[in-house]
Amino acid sequence: MKKNTLAWLISSLLGSTAAFANANHDLTLVEIGNQTFERIEMLKQLADKGQDTYQRDGKTYLNFQGHEYWVNFDNYPKFPFMFGEQDQAYRNVVDFVGPEWEFIWYNGGFYLIHKEFGVMNPDDTGCYVEYIPAARGSKGPNGEYIWQSDMIQNIETSDCDDLSAPSINALNVASVSDQGVQLKWATQNANDNVVLTLTESGSEPVRYDNVQSGLFIGSLKPDTRYTAELSSCNAIDCIEPQKIEFTTSAARLGYADELPLVNHLNGDLTGSIHFAQTHTTTAPNQNDVNLFPDLVIDREALLLFTPEDKTVQQVWVEVSFEGTVITRLPMLPPSALAASDQPDNGRSKVVFSHHAWSLPLQWDWMKPGLSLRLTDNTDRQGDLAANELVFGGAPELIIQNIDMGMLTAPRDGNTMIKNMAKLSADYFQKIPASKLVMADYTAAYFPKVTLPNGKVYTTSSDSEGGWHGGDMREAIGKALVSTGVNNANVGITDSAGYSQAYNKRFNHITAHTNRGVYTNGIIDHGGSGGGGIVTLTATTGNEWSHELGHNYGLGHYPWYASTHDLESGWGWDALHRRFIGNLHWTGEATTNDVGGEVVPPFAGEFRFMRDAQAGGEAALLGTISHYTLEHPSQSRRVQTWLNNGFNVNLNSSTGYVRWNQESQSYEEAQTDTPVPTAAGVPVVTMLGIYDPRNELASQVYPLIYSNYGNVFELPSAPDVTYHPEGWQAVSSLSDEQIQQDLWQTMKVNNQQARICQFTYTASNGESANFVGTVSTDMARCESSEDMYWNINGQRERMISQDHDYSLLSKYGEGAVTYTPNTEIGEVPLCVLDKSGTSHDGAGYFTSSHCQQFSGVKHNNGADWRYARHQGGMHQPSMISQRSCAVTVERQDGSVQNIAVASSRLNDSQSNKFHFNLEQLPLPTRVTLSCTDVNGEQVLDSLITDQNPAIDKLVGPIFVGQEHSYKQYVDEQVMFADNAALNRIDFGFVADFDKFVADNYGAGVLNNGETSAERRAGALYVYPNPVTGTRDYFLMRDISAADFPTNQAGNEGWKYLGSAENHVQFGFNPLKVDRSNIDNAQRIANYFNQPQLLTWEQASSTAWGQSENAIFIDTDESGERRYFMQKRPGVSSALPVQNTSDADWRFIGSDTDIEQYIAELNSDLAKFEAEILAWHKQDRMGVWGENNNTGTINDIYVYHFRGGYHYYRLIDGKYWYFPWPTEANPNNADWQYLGHF
Repeated sequence: MKKNTLAWLISSLLGSTAAFANANHDLTLVEIGNQTFERIEMLKQLADKGQDTYQRDGKTYLNFQGHEYWVNFDNYPKFPFMFGEQDQAYRNVVDFVGPEWEFIWYNGGFYLIHKEFGVMNPDDTGCYVEYIPAARGSKGPNGEYIWQSDMIQNIETSDCDDLSAPSINALNVASVSDQGVQLKWATQNANDNVVLTLTESGSEPVRYDNVQSGLFIGSLKPDTRYTAELSSCNAIDCIEPQKIEFTTSAARLGYADELPLVNHLNGDLTGSIHFAQTHTTTAPNQNDVNLFPDLVIDREALLLFTPEDKTVQQVWVEVSFEGTVITRLPMLPPSALAASDQPDNGRSKVVFSHHAWSLPLQWDWMKPGLSLRLTDNTDRQGDLAANELVFGGAPELIIQNIDMGMLTAPRDGNTMIKNMAKLSADYFQKIPASKLVMADYTAAYFPKVTLPNGKVYTTSSDSEGGWHGGDMREAIGKALVSTGVNNANVGITDSAGYSQAYNKRFNHITAHTNRGVYTNGIIDHGGSGGGGIVTLTATTGNEWSHELGHNYGLGHYPWYASTHDLESGWGWDALHRRFIGNLHWTGEATTNDVGGEVVPPFAGEFRFMRDAQAGGEAALLGTISHYTLEHPSQSRRVQTWLNNGFNVNLNSSTGYVRWNQESQSYEEAQTDTPVPTAAGVPVVTMLGIYDPRNELASQVYPLIYSNYGNVFELPSAPDVTYHPEGWQAVSSLSDEQIQQDLWQTMKVNNQQARICQFTYTASNGESANFVGTVSTDMARCESSEDMYWNINGQRERMISQDHDYSLLSKYGEGAVTYTPNTEIGEVPLCVLDKSGTSHDGAGYFTSSHCQQFSGVKHNNGADWRYARHQGGMHQPSMISQRSCAVTVERQDGSVQNIAVASSRLNDSQSNKFHFNLEQLPLPTRVTLSCTDVNGEQVLDSLITDQNPAIDKLVGPIFVGQEHSYKQYVDEQVMFADNAALNRIDFGFVADFDKFVADNYGAGVLNNGETSAERRAGALYVYPNPVTGTRDYFLMRDISAADFPTNQAGNEGWKYLGSAENHVQFGFNPLKVDRSNIDNAQRIANYFNQPQLLTWEQASSTAWGQSENAIFIDTDESGERRYFMQKRPGVSSALPVQNTSDADWRFIGSDTDIEQYIAELNSDLAKFEAEILAWHKQDRMGVWGENNNTGTINDIYVYHFRGGYHYYRLIDGKYWYFPWPTEANPNNADWQYLGHF
């Protein structure tokens, strides 16, 4: 027979009373309450049967296990008053609780309360079990009881101190890979005991105890279906388990999986630590030994932790600076490790590691004093102390870019300038710099070209040009423009015309694209770099990487650094949150034999990439980068080069600071380099070729403008008091002039005496000019005492007539010459400066000697002749009194005079000038002149362009440090301007979200709840509570605060647009089910919902699991209405009217939907009108019109076999429709949409 359920319960409890003698400490408050009430019910049933009951004094009593209980009129037991702690009668019934629980008697019942977390408040809230049996008084005259109270059986959990009933919501797969999964859930309490079991079909479940949200489980099988079940209990209650299923990804190769681990941590949690800034190989220390880059200060990093114990389930990182904790954050598990830049081309997929945990570290955390503490889910700790982190400075790099044309217009093809924000951010990922400044100049067109050798071109060079050759390529592109810009930014105003000397103070490089007209036509130059100059044809790809590398001191085919391998690691792109693989994703799996290394392909499938200096690779080899990933040892050399340059710091007394690797700090640079009066400001750069002697042609070149440059306090042209120059006849000098210290001297008899020149006529009538010294009485000029002229065998001493000689001024131009006689002509003067007194005098220089003409002897009878290589002689020179200046007149009438070198800096060529001035007000005229004793000579003058293309300047672009990638973010197109987005007809938010995530967020769409990246460029969706729109933003800065609600950007956020402008929330007439089914099912099918929810479930929805959930509601008239929830978890009231509000999007009512479906099914014109409206088209396209040319997205109807079929045009030029009866009715021209 079937056993009565209650009887069975009583018998089972009675039969197990021995087990009740032992307390169960694992029972929850709710379980204890329920079991308590079951026991009381059991005693009631015993009393109902009269079992073990008896009467005394008119009352019924029950004997239960030796204790007596008075039972009330309902046969429920009443408990005796408790004296002190004599609670045996209570524990006799409730024998499954331990001493941590206490009983409080009340009205024949009791409160059962936990001594630690139990709470009883005056308003009856609290945390306890309550049992009060029913009671009543005597009957009144009317036969009713005077008073009565119902039985109370209550489990109160409203206030359990810090405890609350367990609650788990939104169990979801946060990330899954081929070998691991991370599961997350919401509202777990700190004291909950959460248990997860994972089951693979056909296998025993695996249990994980005491888990937390964010649990990672590794060592899974690829491409396998798993079921996860989550349960939770605490001292109060347990909840129903939640389940979720997932499938692991297909198998991936792991690049770093087999690399040996080096433990970097101190403690019982061990494993390797790396900081990916440009390369994944950078470790906390020992990078100098391994030839990897050191940590870059003030640059964000991806922290990578590979534990030795691969069973670790969770890892937290405590970030501290100088001992003070900044934050504690969970690391992302291996299943959430960033993807690589590998394209999807059908080849095996490669991940960086199956075992590495990761966490982005903010830029301002990365500095000496940083320390980390890692903790796993078993409370093991591993410390990385501050003194174990070795940094490599915070070097800054400035790259100026200019496009120029010599005798022809510039190419206007400088990709870096055209896409500066994007490409600057891209190149920054390849260099170990803390900050990159990428700037540009207005394009330079030089219709006239003057070279330092005096040649002037107006139509063509007189020589051939080439990619690496051409006189203008060297003299103008490299020497004048690039070297000139570099010099102007360190305060050097002039240099020799052909000089390309790199006056590196701070890291400043000028890159140019250049073309010129030569005898062989218009030639594009490129392919060279070094000395602060880069000459390029392409500003993307390996040409840029390679030639910039030469500037950093990198040579060709470096030994053991020409090819990547398993030890060289991958790159890291912090902007796109992607690894840059060192594998050639598309090429053949060949072996690299270069630079002394023979490296076989990775896993036999991918060859390794070559370093930029060893052939490099093409741009966009992967999906992200236009530049070559350098070998890490090459990057370390770049880091050294960068740190050998100063950083501009106007707070330093010298204007510059320099990194000290040993002290791990910046120090004031000791330098005589001019201090900028302003750094990084808009400038106009003056360039020109000039000859101070005015023997070679000079030219002021067209001005070039930049929004980034340094300006200095430049020298101004001096006020000059002119003195006599060169040889001056004493007879023409005043006594005052003769007495002044204006005259050059030479050594005679160990004394300095004034140099003089005179004409001497010998006894035979022959005359010659000699250089000697002035006599002590100033009357005569005398040759040296150890020199004579042999005239017919007679020695004649050369002495001038009284006051008939010339003095040699200190002032004049160039080297001193004189003319011994007409046969010899003008020659350089040479003066002896030998020790002793027996070899004095002056003569003239030949190529090998300082000598006199034939017949002039030394006192010892030998020819007066001294070999130059013996030394002890020199050629006197004069101090120029010429002053040269560039005069700049401006629009406001102001005038600046900037002094430049007044003599040639190389005797065989003209000079060049180069300096920066503040950009505004614009210059109107630039005049180049030199002034000497003969007056001013204008060498060239330029009337300047009064409409320079300053407004077309793109830069400066700042990348890194506090600038992060803000300017890159600002250049991202808004949805309204995104042509690809606007070509797509979105019918569902999920599809739109995916497009936005893939195209703006590197696949990640943050919501601020379950995902909240803090980085410039992070993509967010924001259900706007004010406008009711679904808005999208890019984070501009990590300090970004609240989202703006006015559908515009602010300092922290760039507004992209709203889903409402691009998603058609109405029914697509070609997709909605038009059959005769229930509307609730129709809507569930259309929106792909497992079920429609009711308002009571509004708070249960969550981001990432049940977004845009559909709700059903029945209004007062019985009409069913349907709404889409805009903000997950928000439970505001549904709109009373059939309208939308900030939280709910009205979809329709049964009446609306049924009428709509009926019209679609009965009226072809209405059907087609709805198709056009949904696709935002004005008319149906007609096949064949405009010569089979249409606009992409146009809708066409195809009358096929009596039916009406609709297609969307996906190519402008089209041919026939595919038949709708084909298995795939789409082709390259048409997308099949559906039929009437």
